Formats: sequence, structure tokens, C-alpha cells
Amino acid sequence: MEETESRNHQNSVELLEIAGSDETICCAAWTSTTTRLDEERKSRVPALIHQLYSEGHHSPFEHTLISFRCVVDLATERQMIRHRIASYSIESARYRKYREEKVFIPADLNEEWRGLLQSASESCWKLYNRVIDSHEELGLSRSRAKELGRYFLNMTTQVEMQVTYNLRSFLHFLKLRDDAHAQPEIRWVASEMRKLVVETERFKHSFEAFDLYKSKQ
Repeated sequence: MEETESRNHQNSVELLEIAGSDETICCAAWTSTTTRLDEERKSRVPALIHQLYSEGHHSPFEHTLISFRCVVDLATERQMIRHRIASYSIESARYRKYREEKVFIPADLNEEWRGLLQSASESCWKLYNRVIDSHEELGLSRSRAKELGRYFLNMTTQVEMQVTYNLRSFLHFLKLRDDAHAQPEIRWVASEMRKLVVETERFKHSFEAFDLYKSKQ
């Protein structure tokens, strides 16, 4: 019987790929006339971005791509996949046994309860390992044993996922999740995603327009 030690991890976000820019968005908006991007048109990019966003002409923002790798607890993952305009690939416990027993414990949980949740999570991982091994010994296939094992894991379990947005869907995600009303765990993920994208300066004027529009609501 193979068991590994469960370890407490923080959620994490990594920017994998980014394609497009404010200029890409403007070229999409100018398609009906010309896609030529000379210096005169480049000077009009900031104003056009603000105009497009404020007037609700958001389809040009879809000609972009932003992709992340995230490691998040199951509670956060469940909230993220509600944003159906994004694309997701998520680590599956059905097809493979988890290689590492990652546990997420909320930082603002009372110390006593943190210990209890850590203990409960470790017990779940032990049961997960045991049910897989024991049901293989009983003659079930490895794949079915892993399917059964998943039922013993709790919401502290962390999974790896890749999520890809266009800028329009990403800004919508930020509007709902990088907000004071959002659950702290997903708000941290959204805030970290935003920081990584802003640092590239690819969508400087788009974020300015987004923040201005949001401040007026």
C-alpha cells in the first residue's frame, strides 16, 4: 500500500501565454475600413479603446488570448468553471491517481479549526489511498478504483488546471471575482491573474477603460 504525506500548499497562478494587445483590438474594430496601422492610427488607440468599452462594443476585445496555469482548491475551481466563456483543462483523478497530496487551508480560519481541518484532510487522503489499493485487491480495475477513491477527498484538495480567456471574458471574470463581494480565495486568484497581465502592458488602455467604467457603476 503506497501512501504519501499530505502537505499544505498555497493556491498559485502562472501566466502561460498572451496574444494580442490594445492595437489588436483596434485593428479588429477597424476591419470594416482598413487594418492598416500607421502612426496616425496608433495615436488613436487609447481613445478608441475607451470608446469601444464605454459604448459596449466589446466584440473587438475577443480577438485576444490569455492563458494561465492555476493550482487551486476544489471550492475555488468550482467557482471558476462557472465562467463558461473561458476554456478549461483540469487535472483528473479519474484517469490518474494524484501524484501529490496537496491541501489548501484558508488563512483566516481560526487556529484551532485550522488544525482540525488539516487533520480531517489528511484522513481523507489516507482513505483515498486505501480505497484505491483495497478495491484493486478485491478485483476492481485500477480505473474504477480511482473513480471510487475520489469520493473520499474533501474541498481542501488542490487540483491543477489551465484556463484560457479572451480579453472580453477575462474582464468579465475580473468584474465578478476581483470584487469585495467575492470569496477571498477566488478573489486572490483573480487579483493575481490581473497583476500578471497588467505587468505585460499589452492591454494598458483596456484596463484603464475597464477600471474607469467599473468606478462609475
